[in-house]
Amino acid sequence: MENEKRYKKGHFVGIGLAMGVPIGIAVGLALGNIALGIPLGVALGLPIGMSMEKSRNKNPIELTPEEKQRQKKWAWLIIIIGVIAMVILIALFLMNK
Repeated sequence: MENEKRYKKGHFVGIGLAMGVPIGIAVGLALGNIALGIPLGVALGLPIGMSMEKSRNKNPIELTPEEKQRQKKWAWLIIIIGVIAMVILIALFLMNK
């Protein structure tokens, strides 16, 4: 069997997002709306990462239960921080009207 390098499950999805988000930010800056650019970058990077994951990581290393738990905790923390930031930005926007 060929000696192929193995990566953890989801490795290339993160790489795809890391490539797409800066591109989206640049597009958002060019359009004068950075808030539109970030979701565009995610929408661009996610399918890139998924296709890279499917083609380059055919036999991924599964995450341990501890790693899965840690990922869930980080995901919830990021979601909570994002919601708080969104509420603050909406409040600032409405106060300036």
